[in-house]
Amino acid sequence: MATTDLAQSTLYPKITTHIPEIIEQLRHLNRDTVHPEANVTVEPVSFVGTVKLHGTHADILVYPDNRIVFQSRNIIGLSVAKDNQGFAASMSEKTAAVLGLRDVYLARWKELNPGTRLGEDSPVVMAGEWIGEKIQKDVAIAQLSRRFVIVSVNINGTWQKDEAYSDISLPAHGIYNASRAGVFHTTLYPDDYERTVSEIERMTEEVAAHCPFAATFGISGLGEGIVWKPVPRQYNGNTSLWFKSKGGKFKPTFFRIPKQHEGADIIKERRRAAATVAVAWCSQQRLEQGWDVLREKGVERDVRALGDFLKWIQCDILEEEKGHIKGHGVDEAALKIEIAKIAKPWYRAKLRECDAR
Repeated sequence: MATTDLAQSTLYPKITTHIPEIIEQLRHLNRDTVHPEANVTVEPVSFVGTVKLHGTHADILVYPDNRIVFQSRNIIGLSVAKDNQGFAASMSEKTAAVLGLRDVYLARWKELNPGTRLGEDSPVVMAGEWIGEKIQKDVAIAQLSRRFVIVSVNINGTWQKDEAYSDISLPAHGIYNASRAGVFHTTLYPDDYERTVSEIERMTEEVAAHCPFAATFGISGLGEGIVWKPVPRQYNGNTSLWFKSKGGKFKPTFFRIPKQHEGADIIKERRRAAATVAVAWCSQQRLEQGWDVLREKGVERDVRALGDFLKWIQCDILEEEKGHIKGHGVDEAALKIEIAKIAKPWYRAKLRECDAR
């Protein structure tokens, strides 16, 4: 199986946890182009969800000439020599099965899109999670042997509706579909945010307490959350409208931005606000994820890699939390400083912990 340089467009999108960002984007998409200043009313939108699995992200790309390329969230072109938790090594032994799976996806796509021409260069992207023993910890799926779970498929350059392909999998070859655990339904009410949040939190906490994917294999234990995508055709393939909800120990920390007092020192107030959100966003989970990203990238985790670690943590927060940063006017320079104040000692403690083993 070959590897090659790939366009960034083949990488799986970063998905927000902030529903207000989705509402803002819906209003943007529905604005009146003739009168863009007019208030936009958006009708309630149906969303469908699949279980979010706590593994490591992995993709299989199959090109029209049968080239197969593997990638992770951070590495384009995985190989047996440059792997991520053994994903490429395992999938490299399943060439015939992977090509057959691609054919099944294309056959279904052609049924659903009669008369539509398939692009000559576009790969079929099977995006998913590589899960199982020793990949992550403290979740039910860590008790499973390693396997690949497809969570989204991109055909002809477009992300497809999960429901249309939910029955496609190859269990005999360790390739499953996230829909195996069932699907979840909710409605996003743009003008009644709390109603949406309340319903989503209930379902998400149930998943976090009892992972439905692990349960299909007779295993009980903790899960992580749900990934949500809009049902309407005009929205479904738009990744800016996808979001995730996490429960249990994975639930994001909520916070209130400190109010600026009249006559207060603006610089001090900005630092105080940045420190507040930095504490919330530099969660144990995110710090552990940054540590694991270094491993994934093949960076030796020592004192010299501290800069790489800090850069990843800062960039990840600025990207994933950009809606809140913009909405609350958080000073990015101050935020980076406050993130470093938390991440530096954590990283050094982690090094000491590893050295002591």
